[in-house]
Amino acid sequence: MNDSSCPRRRIAGYNQFAKLIKKGNAVKVYIARDADPYFSDNILRELTGKKGIEVVTKYSSARLAEMVNVDVPTAVVTEVIDREEE
Repeated sequence: MNDSSCPRRRIAGYNQFAKLIKKGNAVKVYIARDADPYFSDNILRELTGKKGIEVVTKYSSARLAEMVNVDVPTAVVTEVIDREEE
């Protein structure tokens, strides 16, 4: 099945990011442009060597919160593809 035809979900927060990266489920990671540089560097370091994951840094933490319908700014949002169980 083509990945572009699968529905995508966006999930906020570092802990979810870490789990999704470890499982290999992430396809895109949004890092807030106003996130603490130390935090951003840690996210980027965890993505080192991971292929096929797009990184987007153009949105603010407030905009990322809007994207995932949460009330507080978020520094990282991870996008995953929902695949049918095989």
